[in-house]
Amino acid sequence: MAVSTVLRAALRRVLHVTETDMGNVQLAEHGMLRLEKHTGLNRYFTDFFAFVQDSTTLCAQAAEQRQQITVKDVESADLFDEGSRHAILQAGSRAAHSLPLTSRGHLLGRISSHHEQPLAGLSPTQLTTLENTGAAVGRWLHWHSHTMVLDALEHLHTAATQSR
Repeated sequence: MAVSTVLRAALRRVLHVTETDMGNVQLAEHGMLRLEKHTGLNRYFTDFFAFVQDSTTLCAQAAEQRQQITVKDVESADLFDEGSRHAILQAGSRAAHSLPLTSRGHLLGRISSHHEQPLAGLSPTQLTTLENTGAAVGRWLHWHSHTMVLDALEHLHTAATQSR
């Protein structure tokens, strides 16, 4: 199964649980988060958040803390710098929820849902379901990078050295 297929399914699951149609997936690489999948978000948003490195965004804070974070109202939340806040608000998002994708204590990415209206919060059932989703996707990403990718590289190396 391809990474893009798994991430697309995970994003759909998170959006279903959080009852919205806007969201994105970012993968961790080289100390930053890279936007991998998105739906319902405009070009300005996706360009602005294509690569995230500092802690002035919800996704970066969720990544650093390795826990779920809900921003009930983006307009009044003090955790965004003005550029991030503007990019989120102009995309039509007034609230957001972000969950980390982790495995064995390592952050592999995160998924965020974006909401048109401020949120009162998510229910305990929603939070548990999202936590389980993040853990399952994190375990799969870890397995994929440490099994499938390494097996493919080993095969390519073997094929290259045998053809000499």
